[in-house]
Amino acid sequence: MPNSPLDADPKWRPLDRLTVPPLIRDWLGDPGSLTVRLRRHGAFHVEHTRSLVAVPATYEREQLHQSGRRIALIREVTLMLRGTPVVEARSVLPLLSLRWANRNLAHMGGRSLGSELYRYPEAHRDQVWVRHGLSPAGRGPCWGRQTRFVKRGRPLLVAEYFLPALWPLVGEQ
Repeated sequence: MPNSPLDADPKWRPLDRLTVPPLIRDWLGDPGSLTVRLRRHGAFHVEHTRSLVAVPATYEREQLHQSGRRIALIREVTLMLRGTPVVEARSVLPLLSLRWANRNLAHMGGRSLGSELYRYPEAHRDQVWVRHGLSPAGRGPCWGRQTRFVKRGRPLLVAEYFLPALWPLVGEQ
């Protein structure tokens, strides 16, 4: 599989190890639904970029505690606020995590993954890492967070890149 522009940066660190501006730290560390928070700031929708079944990157498999070359559903989307791209996201959903009651996670299409993660029974954040660097799609430097969630006992990984266009739109500067 060719590298995607949304392949996550392997230089993720725990949030408490980085100096982060207060507004951005608040968004990176927010334990709630990013979808709900974005909707408070205006018209929101998800643009589905692509989905494929593939072997995740080595560090993604390590963060999911997967050995070998197990395959996963990899989903990439752009979250739009008032018609502006504000977050690029990459989800790694191991196929073993998409069984039984979690199977609807494999059929999100243009819906926000958060709409399912925060539904009963709510997924819990097991681990969060952050990074600062170039935007994966070349929209400039940005902050990103990568979260390992556990839903019904099964892990999944979500990387969210907060694009520079977000900050003026949320008006919390």
